[in-house]
Amino acid sequence: MATIAIYGGSFNPPHLGHLLAATAVVAAAGVDAVWIEPVFDHPLGKPIGATFADRVAMCRLGFAALGRRAVVRQDERANRARDGSGVRGRSFDLVDRLSLRFPHHQFRFVIGSDIFAEASRWHRFDDLLGAAPPIILARPGHPVPAAWAAHALAVAMPDLASRDLRRAIAIGSVARGAIATGVLDYIAARRLYAEAP
Repeated sequence: MATIAIYGGSFNPPHLGHLLAATAVVAAAGVDAVWIEPVFDHPLGKPIGATFADRVAMCRLGFAALGRRAVVRQDERANRARDGSGVRGRSFDLVDRLSLRFPHHQFRFVIGSDIFAEASRWHRFDDLLGAAPPIILARPGHPVPAAWAAHALAVAMPDLASRDLRRAIAIGSVARGAIATGVLDYIAARRLYAEAP
């Protein structure tokens, strides 16, 4: 049985913080692979400027350094709710669908410590962590809750946010160290984030 870490998000765009998080999970969490799962739509209603196809392509470029240990999945079905609500991108639905399709895998769910502050807005958050025990990465200013400390990796993530990087790209001031060169080249070629959100 393979242990798979599910790393979901908008990845709008994927940046060095995302890559470092996936690298830490592969190196220290005892998993066989990390499945990168870009959401189709944001479950909390946040607008996503780049298309799903563009974000999948950027993820393939951004996580390429991990080689075969990182699998960028382009599966819209896995991002659709099964209850007829039409809401996509909900993590519990993703884990539930993947567990049904891959019954011989054990899944774990990668989250940042900042997520606990908004857990009440997540769909079936406790059920999600029960179905796919978390791998928690510390985010600056967001301590890991004591009850979940055993699931945390002792790795501090950089304070990078995609929204800030989109604004920087729009005015041509993004630092090359924040986003992989291949992703930056793709953004330039596709003229993504030309206007600040």
